[in-house]
Amino acid sequence: MPNRADWIRSRPSTALLWAAMVLCLLLGAAFVVVNEPVVEAPRQVAEPLTDDQAAAQVVDAARQIVAAAHLPQPTGGYAYVSCKNTHDPPYQAVLYLNFVMPQDNWQYLDDVAAAMAAHGWAPAPTTAEHFGHKLTRNGVTSVLHRQGAGTDVATMRLYGECRNTADHRDDNPAWTEVAFDAP
Repeated sequence: MPNRADWIRSRPSTALLWAAMVLCLLLGAAFVVVNEPVVEAPRQVAEPLTDDQAAAQVVDAARQIVAAAHLPQPTGGYAYVSCKNTHDPPYQAVLYLNFVMPQDNWQYLDDVAAAMAAHGWAPAPTTAEHFGHKLTRNGVTSVLHRQGAGTDVATMRLYGECRNTADHRDDNPAWTEVAFDAP
């Protein structure tokens, strides 16, 4: 009767162990290759925007929207937000615009989007957003939605281009209020 410990030295079991080891190495190498970050070719970056230019992108757009759509009681402000991570350039100016919606008028946001479209804003591709309207014009993207169910306040976020290379890590104040003319 053969010794039970000798089975590990037999040809079939040795081949099976080698095959398992090679398979583990191949799967490990495939995992490393698949999870390796893709190195992108350097992109041509447009001319950087100054702080004033970046702010003007979103502030001017917001003022035009307020006038075109006759938004009631507009309030808002902007800050510089990193497009890369939490702190590093490039930055974009982001403006939050709040306004009052007429009560019981669920179609009002559609009317605002239509007024924007009449002034050159076009629907923007939507990613991970399943509410409101997303429009774009001249490098600025607008996301328009209700504050929440049962409220009469809507919010529009305006995002400028990621072309501001100034360091905004220590901005104080980080938020700049914007005055809007009443329609």
